[in-house]
Order: sequence, then C-alpha cells, then structure tokens
Amino acid sequence: MLLLSVCFNALGAIVIKSKMNEVGKIELQSFRKTLEYGLVFLKSPVVVISIILFFSAPFLFAVALSRLPISIAYPVQVGLNFLLVLVLSFFFLSESMTAIKLVGIFLIMVGVIMLNK
Repeated sequence: MLLLSVCFNALGAIVIKSKMNEVGKIELQSFRKTLEYGLVFLKSPVVVISIILFFSAPFLFAVALSRLPISIAYPVQVGLNFLLVLVLSFFFLSESMTAIKLVGIFLIMVGVIMLNK
C-alpha cells in the first residue's frame, strides 16, 4: 500500500502540474476567475482521474501506517515521493536534472534501503 500511495501521489501531482503548465497560473483576483480556471481543469478526464489518485494517496498511506511503524513508513513515503516526482518531472515536464539532484536521489535511495534493513 505504501508504494501504491507514493505512485498515486506522484502521478497525480505530475499530471495536475502538466495541465497547470498548459492552462497557466491560477488567477486569484476574483472568485469567478478561480472558478473558471477550475472548470477548465475539470473538463479533462485525465486530470479528474489524477485528482482522484492524488486524493486517494493519503488513504492508502493510512492503510500502510496500520501495518508499518511510522518511523519507517513516513520517511520511505516522503523519500520515494520526492524521488518519483523528480524523475517524472524530468521526463514529462522537462524540468532540469542537475548533479546536485542526482546526488540527492542517490542519498534518498540509500536512506530508503537503510530504513528497510
């Protein structure tokens, strides 16, 4: 359940961000503008599915927490979320991948492995 939670969270966030890149910044000048933005967003079935995935992730994490110590589940979930979002954003959103980020990925992987030993 923990890995599914991570995947749902990361995939949902990447698809939502991709649509935001397409639509533009959220206009907060008025409630009407914000509502119009939301309606444009919700016209995409892929975005709606991604929102469902994104909001399902905490439930799946709670299921994982009922079976794992929080001292393992939480750091693993945060680390893997960071790792997956970083990799997906590189491939699907053309975000940069720097040497520092690669070192960070390596350190996260080492930490996740160490927590599971």
